[in-house]
Amino acid sequence: MRSSDLTLAALSSQELIRRCGPYDHVNVRPRAGHLIIDVIDPDGDSSTVARATPLGGTAHGLSFQTSGGRWEPMPVSGSLEEIAAGVVGLLGPYLDPANLR
Repeated sequence: MRSSDLTLAALSSQELIRRCGPYDHVNVRPRAGHLIIDVIDPDGDSSTVARATPLGGTAHGLSFQTSGGRWEPMPVSGSLEEIAAGVVGLLGPYLDPANLR
């Protein structure tokens, strides 16, 4: 995926996640061919919670980052809309602003 396509995919993913609830503190950024999904706490510190990896065409696969820093696949793949729904549905507690304090 070209860098410009990845940047557009990151912006689109961020908007899709933010539409799902009170997630204005969730950012999506391109990095090393992936879409990195971060949460920003009230102090402005960023924590990575997931990444979406292009699988070909418009499909992506979702992974979460363990406390040890490893990436583990999640049972979510598909369009950016499906990835956003998976992030919110499966990782909602990690995105909840009340849990970031």
